[in-house]
Amino acid sequence: MAEAKERRILYENLDVPGIHTLDVYRKHGGYASLEKVFAIPPDDHITLVKDSGLRGRGGAGFSTGMKWTLMNRQIEPRYLCCNADESEPGTFSNRYILQNKPHMLIEGIIACCWALGIHTAYVYCRGEFTLAKKRLDAAILEAYAAGILGESVAGSGFALDVYTHSGAGAYICGEETGLIESLEGKRGQPRNKPPFPAVQGLFMKPTCVQNVETLSNLPFIVNNGLDWYKGMGSVYTDVPRTAGDPVNTGTKLYCVSGHVEKPGVYEVELGITAQDLIDMASGVRGGNRVKAVIPGGSSAPVLTPYELDCPLDFTSLGLAKSMLGSGGIIVMDETVCTVSALLNLMEFYAHESCGQCTPCRSGTPWVRDITKRIEAGHAKPGDIEQLIDVANQIANVDTFTWNTICVFGIAVSWPAVSFARKFRPEFEAHILNGECTVLPLEEAITPPEQNYAYPRPQVTVVQQPKWH
Repeated sequence: MAEAKERRILYENLDVPGIHTLDVYRKHGGYASLEKVFAIPPDDHITLVKDSGLRGRGGAGFSTGMKWTLMNRQIEPRYLCCNADESEPGTFSNRYILQNKPHMLIEGIIACCWALGIHTAYVYCRGEFTLAKKRLDAAILEAYAAGILGESVAGSGFALDVYTHSGAGAYICGEETGLIESLEGKRGQPRNKPPFPAVQGLFMKPTCVQNVETLSNLPFIVNNGLDWYKGMGSVYTDVPRTAGDPVNTGTKLYCVSGHVEKPGVYEVELGITAQDLIDMASGVRGGNRVKAVIPGGSSAPVLTPYELDCPLDFTSLGLAKSMLGSGGIIVMDETVCTVSALLNLMEFYAHESCGQCTPCRSGTPWVRDITKRIEAGHAKPGDIEQLIDVANQIANVDTFTWNTICVFGIAVSWPAVSFARKFRPEFEAHILNGECTVLPLEEAITPPEQNYAYPRPQVTVVQQPKWH
């Protein structure tokens, strides 16, 4: 098998000086898709995106074209909310798009709005993204001045206005209905669903919520066509029905952080394995061995070293009882205490719970406090079982059900249960020794035959990334 390599599409020309400005962006092919976009009737445009297999890059991995078909297009006005509230720990790819290629996002917004007959779009930016919002605001002004936005987008007669809005740093506003509540000026708390935003979203009108990376794919699909896009990524058959969509086309912006020699964002066809991605980042620091990998942002269940052959796509990670999420890959080497790592995550989630649902409001700090007891060496026998039980009462890992309005409960439960189960010997050593204890790698990990998520079900591979 050939060595895996980057395939830059969204990140192409990212480092060109001045690419965030309209002139430089246009010199490198920017806005070339607009003529084609307006030549495609909206219904055909929706079919194009649906057939491309593009899946939402924000976390859920839902089919973008399918989401568009669910939009109620009989009600006016309709809205697009671009989710640029990139706040999942370990994730930082959207920020570079906003800072360096804001016009690419605007180009994608135009394509989406044309397909859905939307004339008003909002970009909800993470509050800490000062430079990113400044660049995006400047790009929007340039686009208006050039006739790319406004009453007649690029002379098409189609009207579109785009506005930006800064969040206030709340993690929960990355959830689509929490984002909508915040955008309406209310406290950022998720709504009960249904109704989903496609039916009743912003200002109670049909609303499409899409992530920055998802929208940025659209100009390339329009410009290069279906076959080109579908030729990238991984596709499977014989996938269990519960695992969902077997199609994973296109590239993904993988954010690699933690104990690798060269952390950063790597754009690669969907389907690269965790081990190949670590190798692409020049391996683990100092020649150490991998102990744990979080594959989809901090809310994703952790992988052990013997699970590193898992392709990092939506389907394969679902079969491995984890998830691709936002593509935030956090690598931990053998020097890490897994109890301490989990405590770090639980401190974060206990702080960020919006407090709306009792299982999350009370359960999240409870999970944090048990983890803290174990880490400090003050725990007693049975605390590991209690940790797993409390986490599963918020969102059950085994039945894939949750007792909260939104999936924040999963973000707490999945990492907590996966760490406690997959690194149980190290958790037990903390209790037995009454202090923080980092075991040798071979002793710290639950054996494969006792791993609740291993081996993953076998499926038939129809398409793999090009290097195979």
